Amino acid sequence: MITPVDILLVDDRPENLAVLESILEGPEHRLTKAHSAQQALMSLITTDFALMVLDIQMPDTGGIELAQIIKSRRRTRDIPIIFLTAHYAEDEQVLSGYSAGAVDYLTKPVHPGVLKSKVAVFVELFRKTKALNEANRSLNRRNEELTAANLELEAFSYTVSHDLRAPLRHVSGYVEILRAHVADGLDEEARRCLDLIQKSAGKLGDLIDHFLAFARLGRADLKITAVDMNDQVRQVVADLQSETKDRRIDWRIATLPHVQADPDMIRQVWVNLLSNAVKYTRPRDPARIEIGCDVSKPKEYVFFVHDNGVGFNMRYADKLFGVFQRLHPEKDYEGTGIGLANVRRIVNRHGGRTMAEGALNGGATVSFTLKKVLGSNN
Repeated sequence: MITPVDILLVDDRPENLAVLESILEGPEHRLTKAHSAQQALMSLITTDFALMVLDIQMPDTGGIELAQIIKSRRRTRDIPIIFLTAHYAEDEQVLSGYSAGAVDYLTKPVHPGVLKSKVAVFVELFRKTKALNEANRSLNRRNEELTAANLELEAFSYTVSHDLRAPLRHVSGYVEILRAHVADGLDEEARRCLDLIQKSAGKLGDLIDHFLAFARLGRADLKITAVDMNDQVRQVVADLQSETKDRRIDWRIATLPHVQADPDMIRQVWVNLLSNAVKYTRPRDPARIEIGCDVSKPKEYVFFVHDNGVGFNMRYADKLFGVFQRLHPEKDYEGTGIGLANVRRIVNRHGGRTMAEGALNGGATVSFTLKKVLGSNN
């Protein structure tokens, strides 16, 4: 159901108002009639009108003078005004009308079809403007809610950092004290329990570190600059090769385009994707890791990392980028389950998307998109 919009008709002659009313009446319009400038100004106090149809010649206050008053007030200055005149308007009068704020002129007797079509244009403009204003107000409310949520997250992060780390330090400290003072008197099971406590405390510390890093990603400012993806990948691969000298890994790296992005954040994306590929190809000899980019799309690059590792069941693909989500047992593959969540958050902040395809024991491909920059030379 269409909500009717308000239209103000101003003419000192009742018969003229009756004609205008007969032309414009309908469920989409709510018509208000004013016989004088004073009545018109009173109506404008209480109602937001989409449009005014105003007679230019009235005995008390003329239409041009009334238009000037209306345009001088903040509440009413954006209301479109269509002037009506009983004769062909001279150029000087037309200019005065437009200077006073008129958007159009019509000569009496008014042609019904012409008046309806002109009114329809401004009614539609009013509806769209109103919808846009409501959307902006809703967006402002969401921004305020987001700001409040970020402040709460920051406070929570502070609590995590300080209130959880202190007990962890105590646990680790007391384990070391026990080892130093009573290690010789402990049997093998007791020593195993101490090792398990120490290891669990370390895992929880890592989890806290990764969680705080994930939280900070949402607040950190993007520092956009030109990024050579080839350099980024070379550096990350070099670091990983130094850690995997005892493994045979076939790195297949294509030439990659430059992008506009935050270099530190994009490096985190490559670190997470490539370290995952190294980790989940551990059972393969040789492992194959392919890095490339589809440049064929008109507005975005699609970067991808493909491996011949253990893969995953596509039925659980929606969990892959979630926080603390794991698709493989922790005893087989270490990690906190936050790495790919960081990837998605970083890529989303750059206006891109993240995707993953795979098959159980059939390898995996993780992709992300970044916008192309018009005029860039890659």
